[in-house]
Amino acid sequence: MMKAVHFGAGNIGRGFIGYLLSKSGYDLTFVDISAELVGNLNRLGTYKVVSLGGEKREETVGGIRAVVLQDDSGLKKAVEDADLITLSIGANHLKDTGKVLRDALQERRSRNPEQPLDVIACENALFATDLLRESVEEGAAEDFQNYLRKKVGFPNCAVDRIVPNASVQKESPIDVSVEDFYEWDVESAKVKVNSQIRGVNYVENLAPYLKRKIFLLNGAHALISYAGYRKQYRFVHEAIRDPEILTAAREFHSEAARALHLEYSMGESDLKQYSEKLIARFQNPYLKDELTRVGRDPVRKLSNNDRLVSPLLMCEKHGVECGGILYAIASGFAYDFADDPKAVEIQKSIRENGIENTVQRFTGLEKSGKLVLGIAERYRQITGKDSCSRFPYQ
Repeated sequence: MMKAVHFGAGNIGRGFIGYLLSKSGYDLTFVDISAELVGNLNRLGTYKVVSLGGEKREETVGGIRAVVLQDDSGLKKAVEDADLITLSIGANHLKDTGKVLRDALQERRSRNPEQPLDVIACENALFATDLLRESVEEGAAEDFQNYLRKKVGFPNCAVDRIVPNASVQKESPIDVSVEDFYEWDVESAKVKVNSQIRGVNYVENLAPYLKRKIFLLNGAHALISYAGYRKQYRFVHEAIRDPEILTAAREFHSEAARALHLEYSMGESDLKQYSEKLIARFQNPYLKDELTRVGRDPVRKLSNNDRLVSPLLMCEKHGVECGGILYAIASGFAYDFADDPKAVEIQKSIRENGIENTVQRFTGLEKSGKLVLGIAERYRQITGKDSCSRFPYQ
């Protein structure tokens, strides 16, 4: 039996990656920082994945084990003979986790040097596995780097499944609710051994799939969150029913899709169909996906290589009109949810340094450039700090 270790036993880990690995016949060990969650996984040994659609459907994932991240010996033992290591821990934690993984892989090399394995970071970020590999290799000796090149595959991937904090009745604390839809695209050329994972789409060129997903799903999702928050909605499905927010989301999709078509020659009709499927998924009332969950950590979401600024730069490269994306970014800077520390950080910067300086700081865009000025103008419209409409899409 193939063995897999998954870092991050949260909703994505259990409801998406762990679910598919279990269905593919892997012996599955979770690694998580929460001792309580690890204890529940070991005590119960199984959990249910509840699909939320027109009909509620339940599937059981069993035969699982878990190790707390702080258990150095337990972690290294799990990694020692694993065929696959996957992660869903949040892209901002990849660097620190890479150091932990480096130590475990060095131990594995001394005990089990010939067995190949793959490491896949399953994050909502562009080429997240590359970021993880950089951390694993940082400061490592040349012989260890040679081992990694020969025996460890680091394929990037695109992952897509909405796993909200839905408040459905659960039989156990580790049951998880998910949407019916999922997609997991993996770079085939970098895979060493795990080429038959159930539900995975192995692709030669990942970039179009990854950027389509990051731009059209995650980018529009963030827009809906920030715009919906301004209008005091609670859930994604409520916000997307608002005609103004729906118009804004479609405009975002139209601009990003045009840029993707020009960059990768992706079919415009295919992108249109993908867009319509996403809108329908956003409208799913059973998910009860909270806007504050989707919008969480705007510092990361507004960074230069993430879901909002990256499509903006692609639009600029190809001369595509980008007013809808500028509006989405401005909405992120207007997001002032007091219980989100990263939102608080941005608001503090705006108060102390002004909107233009803050946009430049968090996006990495040229301060005096037209993009920063366009974002700042729309920010002032959204927040009512000029004479224009508070909501530009009305």
